[in-house]
Amino acid sequence: MTAPPRTRNVSNRRPTLDRTDRRLLRLLQEDGALTDAELAERVHLSASGCRKRRLRLEAAGVIRGYSAVVDEERAGLPEVIFVIVKLKSNEHDALVAFDKAVQDIEEVMECQAVTGEWDYVVRLVTRDMHTHNRLCDLKLTQLPGVQRVESLAALRCVVSRTALPLEAADAMEA
Repeated sequence: MTAPPRTRNVSNRRPTLDRTDRRLLRLLQEDGALTDAELAERVHLSASGCRKRRLRLEAAGVIRGYSAVVDEERAGLPEVIFVIVKLKSNEHDALVAFDKAVQDIEEVMECQAVTGEWDYVVRLVTRDMHTHNRLCDLKLTQLPGVQRVESLAALRCVVSRTALPLEAADAMEA
């Protein structure tokens, strides 16, 4: 999911979440279209109480947005490719230039800066390997500072989640 631009004054501080907040987040991760009344019924709060909590979580940046989870294959983008990227330099300006430029490639679903020999791992989707090859040749290798790329084609998806494991936070609180 691409996070919408943040229009609210979001602090860099991590907000304190209680069990009710995490229950609301779990429910919203399962179905982001739930109404405040439906949420209230499931967590035993008033609808206005749920609305206030949801707005607080949105304002704090905990909830970045709402979206539908679309199946890549059924949407005509069955090829999931992971591309590892090595830059010529790890100087700040080179990293900033790459970070900015990679965001403009719509096939890039996720890009993570990583430790180790490589600098980035990019997850992208395409309709076929021919399209992937063209994407690498014409876009990825042309990004600022790229020294080398290597592609790993996904054979099959074993696990794909969009919901965070909020139960881990509950266990720490107990």
